[in-house]
Amino acid sequence: MCFGLFFFKSKENYLTNQKHIRIIVQYENLGDRMKIQLSKIISVPKYEETVEASIDLNEIKLKGVSYPIREKNDFSIVFRNIGKDKISFAFETEVTLGIPCSRCLEEVSYPVSVQVTKELDFSDLDEEDSSYIEDKYLDLDILIFDEVVPKLPSRVLCKEDCKGLCPVCGTNLMKKSVAAIVRWQTLVWQRFRIFLRILRRCKTNVNLSKE
Repeated sequence: MCFGLFFFKSKENYLTNQKHIRIIVQYENLGDRMKIQLSKIISVPKYEETVEASIDLNEIKLKGVSYPIREKNDFSIVFRNIGKDKISFAFETEVTLGIPCSRCLEEVSYPVSVQVTKELDFSDLDEEDSSYIEDKYLDLDILIFDEVVPKLPSRVLCKEDCKGLCPVCGTNLMKKSVAAIVRWQTLVWQRFRIFLRILRRCKTNVNLSKE
């Protein structure tokens, strides 16, 4: 079914055991964030629902710094009704971020494993859970963001022996040898000395002409 910008997918798979019903819930992609409808699993006792989910986030933004998401995979989320107004859900996935090396600033692929197991009581949601739950919808991208951010490293190195950037010219020392940089700096200095000699001669000639 499709209603404007709202896209729904649903599938039913009834098991032979009538006491245990397995249903693939409806979900919708609202704008650029995936939101999962939880009304059925909250209201129907003993329901188990599986959602084939995906991450719509393309980057993690934190304190003015953006880390692009280079790899992300689809995954399954298993929901269960565990009591009146209570549900649990669990899933595992992994995202790979592009994070600059702390020394040379080259982008480094940094995988982050996300393993989530939660129980929610909708009669008494705490502040932490309320960040990704709104009107019985689970905002998956907000949840992924909340799980990834605490796992961001304080620094990342492209290699343990990364030499960083040249403090003089800013050249990446991992891509260009120190010897090559020294030769280049020597060549520049030699040309500058030649320029100074020419400048002095011109100044001397001007002074002689005045005399």
